[in-house]
Amino acid sequence: MAMVSRALLSVSRYSLSPLSRPSFKLYFSSSSEAEEEDEVKDSGVGVVNLVLSPRETLVAEKFHSLIKNHQRKNPNPDPHSPNPNFAIPGLSFDLSQASSTDSVSPAIVRRVIEKCSGVRHGIPFPQTLAFFNWATGLEEFRHSPEPYMEMIDLAGKVREFDLAWQLIDLMKTRNLEIPVDTFSILVRRYVRAGLAAEAVHAFNRMEDYGCKPDKIAFSVVISILCKKRRAMEAQSFFDSLKDRFEPDVVVYTSLIHGWCRASNISEAERVFREMKVAGIQPNVYTYSIVIDALCRNGQITRAHDVFAEMIDVGCDPNAITFNNLMRVHVKAGRTEKVLQVYNQMKRLGCPADTITYNFLIDTHCRDDNLEEAVKVLNSAVKKKCSLNASSFNPIFRCISKLGDINGAHRMFARMKDLKCKPNTVTYNILMRMFAVSKSTDMVLKLKKEMDGNEIEPNVNTYRIIISTFCGIGHWNNAYRFFKEMIEEKCLRPSLPDYEMVLQQLRKAGQLKKHEELVEKMVDRGFVARPL
Repeated sequence: MAMVSRALLSVSRYSLSPLSRPSFKLYFSSSSEAEEEDEVKDSGVGVVNLVLSPRETLVAEKFHSLIKNHQRKNPNPDPHSPNPNFAIPGLSFDLSQASSTDSVSPAIVRRVIEKCSGVRHGIPFPQTLAFFNWATGLEEFRHSPEPYMEMIDLAGKVREFDLAWQLIDLMKTRNLEIPVDTFSILVRRYVRAGLAAEAVHAFNRMEDYGCKPDKIAFSVVISILCKKRRAMEAQSFFDSLKDRFEPDVVVYTSLIHGWCRASNISEAERVFREMKVAGIQPNVYTYSIVIDALCRNGQITRAHDVFAEMIDVGCDPNAITFNNLMRVHVKAGRTEKVLQVYNQMKRLGCPADTITYNFLIDTHCRDDNLEEAVKVLNSAVKKKCSLNASSFNPIFRCISKLGDINGAHRMFARMKDLKCKPNTVTYNILMRMFAVSKSTDMVLKLKKEMDGNEIEPNVNTYRIIISTFCGIGHWNNAYRFFKEMIEEKCLRPSLPDYEMVLQQLRKAGQLKKHEELVEKMVDRGFVARPL
């Protein structure tokens, strides 16, 4: 019989406790980067970085490279769902050759699967499953739950749910511990796929695998359903089990959050009243969620009434609360109102967080007030507040408008000095700026840096690079990056970008490459075959 995880309450990659206070801060204080047009959104569960030795890192990179190479050579896998024993003999041979002098640890397997699932497009799922089966089939492999959970998560991500269950059965057959977190992964993937009934069914099957559902698991299912805007299903699940698992402030707060995300404010307020009648006092996160929803729905006066109630009952607001009051004014470009909320925050002695400073920077940059934006940045640094890419991106946009190349270099250097990691948006803004100024070398340098830092380029990144080279008649580089975009990154280019590269190839008399490119686009289903 599989064992219940002894680490149920611990913080892990697949934590079953996303309702702790720090997680509320994560869920309900989304920053302005979410508003950026080409933001790369997080596509997976929260990750605690794996610690690998330098040797293990090298082996994992080698395996990942073999998987990607196989995918590149075989862009159209068998459309039938792979079975749990799926293997690719050629890939297995290459993996065996690459590992002839190295042992394959569970950490290596996790890292490889993590890297394969970390892309937004073109996940090499058949190859990753073949790798997993090859690795776990090795005689010397030390079996542990984590690689299986990683593979189950990936199967759920690509909606191979039958395979996910077969992997759980495999864990049971091999007498592996099946952590309750395994079902958290499955529930989250079902909900993301829009299969709420199946998510609840996964919860109900926990006992079949030696995992007894408890209040934490109950809370988690509600939290996941609510986070994915499945408030009706969450409410139904809550109503069916609330007599078995006594609800607390965490469960009620999740339900309120769910109704708010579903834009049903009246239901959110009903649950808000119900919890108070039940004698459960809302906490700062509950109030902050209600205030945020009211602001987003234009009910500013009502939001301030709830804020006043919060103060009256002695619940101290935090940065999240004020950020939620501030956000609507930032979006509407009401600088004076943003500053009023910030001043009230200071009067009540509430310290600003990264989101607060980002909102202030964004507000000043929307007014083209670069000087004030930099002052806010300096203040955040002085207060030792950690900054992120969204602290700098509005400033780079301002600098770009001014065409201040030297200013961009200085600010980018400062960003690095502060150990603040640029994101895809940062690189796109800078690349576009250097492209306009005809600094092709800088565009290439930034792309190389992106690759070195493992920051995924998007379609906008490639559009900037390709149009830059097409603009100066460098068909070879335009063709090279276009191929990289569709073959390595599995991104779907826009038709204008495609036509632009084809035009360059025709101009250069590169008719063979022209035909090759058409074939690649047709093979991937991006365009129809020309008549």
